[in-house]
Amino acid sequence: LIVMPHFFKASVQVATNRSTQIGAHDERLRALIAAISSLHQALGGSTYGLDHGERTAWHMSPAAPHALDIVIVTTGQSHLVDELAPLQRMLRHHSTDADPLMLGFECHKLMRDSYGRYDYYGYVEDDIVITDPLFLRKRRLFDEKFGPYALLQPNRYEASPIPPVTKLYVDYRLAAHVTAPYQDIADQPRLELSFLDDVIAYERTSYPSSGCFFLSDNQLGIWIESPHFLDSDISYLSPLDSAVTLSVMKTFRIYKPVLDQAWFLEVLHASPRWIGSVTQIAKLAAQPPAPGIPSTGK
Repeated sequence: LIVMPHFFKASVQVATNRSTQIGAHDERLRALIAAISSLHQALGGSTYGLDHGERTAWHMSPAAPHALDIVIVTTGQSHLVDELAPLQRMLRHHSTDADPLMLGFECHKLMRDSYGRYDYYGYVEDDIVITDPLFLRKRRLFDEKFGPYALLQPNRYEASPIPPVTKLYVDYRLAAHVTAPYQDIADQPRLELSFLDDVIAYERTSYPSSGCFFLSDNQLGIWIESPHFLDSDISYLSPLDSAVTLSVMKTFRIYKPVLDQAWFLEVLHASPRWIGSVTQIAKLAAQPPAPGIPSTGK
């Protein structure tokens, strides 16, 4: 199950969140289409191989095919779902009258109401693109090795054809004091897992945000029963950030693959915010500080 909060209402000329920015309609629509279609392409069951000799497209039938349900969660008329006519069979539309800033918590309720019906439950923002067909298999390897209280988050990145930075992991580290009230990253700070011909390292992160999160059925049960589920806490950065990160951060030990192996589990941010200005706001350096050395800024 994938629940996707989606909002668009152009109302201001300049906005950090492009969901309210005048002139951002086409970008937001492209991002939404990419977010939906990429999930089906990577994780769904509608993949074929073209046999030119037989003039036949053969359906791919893996041993464990994925059945994928995507629910787009909106409020009022502030959305672009009506412009998704060719994709209608790929999704369900769940309309609410919720405060736009609290829309993510409506997604939490849908996840709760679906408990026991799926292997994994994903909360995916409407500009997050997943292209890795091994995404859930990697999660399953991690989950089986380290148990339900260790939650592996993907690294979110932005991309650009223009050097010197052509790929930027935008949620790598945050000033430690920002998330310290909610998590102790010194608790089991590093894990390792064999994968193919390598050993992948995972670290507790001061910036657990990814624009999404995925829970196994077991983890969803733990989350629902925790005191943090639907606790109305929006104290982490913003209500939108809180919905996608805060309650799972307070419930689980969140890990990400270390920077040198960030590719192991990653998602693309289809509405880039940081990569175009990274050289103006940050210096480029050869190596990050060792774990435990606090960052000096957000």
